[in-house]
Amino acid sequence: MQSNLIYAELLKKVKNYSDNELKNISLKYLYLKFNISSSDLLVNKSVKWSKEIQEDVDNDIKLLTNKIPVQHITNSEFFYDKIFYVTNKTLIPRPETEELVNLIIKSEKDHQKKNILDIGTGSGCIAVTLSNHLKSNVIGIDASKEAIAVANNNNVLTSNKVNFLHSKVEDYNPEISFDILVSNPPYIPKVDKDKVDENVLINEPHSALFVDLDPIYFYQTIIEFSKKHLNKKGKIYFEINQNYINEINNLLQNYEFEVIKDFYGHKRFVIIKT
Repeated sequence: MQSNLIYAELLKKVKNYSDNELKNISLKYLYLKFNISSSDLLVNKSVKWSKEIQEDVDNDIKLLTNKIPVQHITNSEFFYDKIFYVTNKTLIPRPETEELVNLIIKSEKDHQKKNILDIGTGSGCIAVTLSNHLKSNVIGIDASKEAIAVANNNNVLTSNKVNFLHSKVEDYNPEISFDILVSNPPYIPKVDKDKVDENVLINEPHSALFVDLDPIYFYQTIIEFSKKHLNKKGKIYFEINQNYINEINNLLQNYEFEVIKDFYGHKRFVIIKT
């Protein structure tokens, strides 16, 4: 089957999206499902085909029309430089989080082995990528057993050596201290649910998105954790909700820190030096 024919079939049969959304979703599906890139489409790359594959694609078209995320249909997402296994038990890795990882890699690539803790690791994409690029000792923790199962799957798939542990940060008492803490924690108050895209609400785990009342609860908790378990001259890297930047500033008033914007111009990341 020619790749252009598959693309045309998706554009024709998948419903409930704007033209631009449909093009982006179709391209994402082709890449994750068949490893067909935009440049492959230009040369009309051929794909091995069968009746079973056609039936599978027909079923995927129904799922796409019902607004099931491409990543959940293919159980995969590209993050930084690898394809990661994903399910509806963890957040789908976002481009903004790639920016966070890139920021850490550029800042910390001094060839010194470090102890790194990823708090709320989810799919493990942050921990695995940092382990691969910084050659450091990386641990990832998460309060969700299902998330740890996904993270361990990614650990195996990428041949890395991250130690993933099922634990809340409040309960975690490590035997080692860390040079770097990193976290993209839940930071949307439940009262703001109506501001979140409906498709995200339906398909992604609320425990990874929402906090009960206090939008900076996990940041406060991690700061307290750092007082016992972060080495001198260690750093904390956060992904934040820019709507609560004033609360973050107040929390960190006694620390040296820097707020960094993402590629959309939003205040998205904080680096804290201790």
